[in-house]
Order: sequence, then C-alpha cells, then structure tokens
Amino acid sequence: MKNQDDNRDRLLGHEADGIREFDNALPRWWLYGFYFTIVFGVAYFLNYHVLATPLWGQPGQAAEYQAEMDAAARMYGERRTGGGATGLVALTDAASLAKGEAIFMGQRNLCHTCHRKDLGGLIGPNLTDTMWLHGCGVDEMVKNVTTGFPTRGMVPFGSTQPLTDEEILQVVSFVVSKRGSNPANPKAVDPEREKECR
Repeated sequence: MKNQDDNRDRLLGHEADGIREFDNALPRWWLYGFYFTIVFGVAYFLNYHVLATPLWGQPGQAAEYQAEMDAAARMYGERRTGGGATGLVALTDAASLAKGEAIFMGQRNLCHTCHRKDLGGLIGPNLTDTMWLHGCGVDEMVKNVTTGFPTRGMVPFGSTQPLTDEEILQVVSFVVSKRGSNPANPKAVDPEREKECR
C-alpha cells in the first residue's frame, strides 16, 4: 500500500536562481485565516460602503460625515449665517477687536507696514473706504489673509508665521470695524483695479 506522504516532498519542475520548490500544501490554519479575511473584507465593504443602514450598529460613512458636520456647526455656529461661501461674520465684541488690532499692529505680522496703522493705505490699499481690490466680504477677506498675494508683495498671514482661524477672524473683524473711519491722507483709489464694496 502506498504511503500518503510519498508525494509530500515531490519537487516541482521549475527552478529560479538555483532554488527548487517542493509541492507542499499550505497549512490549514493559514488557508482558513486567508479565507476569513476575504469573507470579512466583503462583509465590511457591503456593511460600510453599500448598505444605507449598517448591520453592525455603527453609523455608515454618510451618517458619520453628517454627524461631524453637525458638530462643526454647533462648535462654530456663532460664526455662521446664511450667506457667503462659509457664512463667516465679523466679530463685534471688544475683546476680539482688541486682539485683532494687536495682531494687525504687532511686530509679528506686517499688516500695518503696508496698510498703515490707521489702515489708510501705503504700499497696500486703503482698507477704510468702499473701494476694494479683491472683495470685501468677511469670507473673501479671510481667504485673502490666508493665501495672501505674493506676486503683489502680500505674503500669507501678513508674515511667514501662520495665524489660527480665530486670529484671522479677529484681524478681519478689526479691519471691518475701521470701515468709514476716514483717516487723514488715505491712499488714492485705483479706479482701474478697485471695485465698489457692496
């Protein structure tokens, strides 16, 4: 009677770099683990990416996304309104305006060196009138401070040191609070580039 293990170590007919391979079966524990990962992967995919309501009690991706958006709306709700790209509104409390002024006038940022301490404009444009180059809404101003205009000499954040979202909103709110302040000898309007702020 032929022994069952006679073919266990039968060499296969190929060779690579002098290495020959035995025709041994993989261990059953390894195969079962491999099959388990396939079944688990398919179940996971169907549960979290296909089904609207997952079977395992966890929220799906759409529900997780909506929960995070709701949490962000609650966290930053005081900054949102119905308008604009993000709905940001200027802060009006004295503490925020004072912090915005301190940042604008501070040595860490270069805002006042180009726009003057009274915001009347020097190298940069006058920030107190109704004629603006790049939009005068809070959303647009936040974007302008964040990205800057390097080709025109305005670096992001007014310096190479980033500001937090709160600090940016404080600076923008301070600038908004100075509209109509009519400083002495403001920079002249460039009618070809500046548009009426509405």
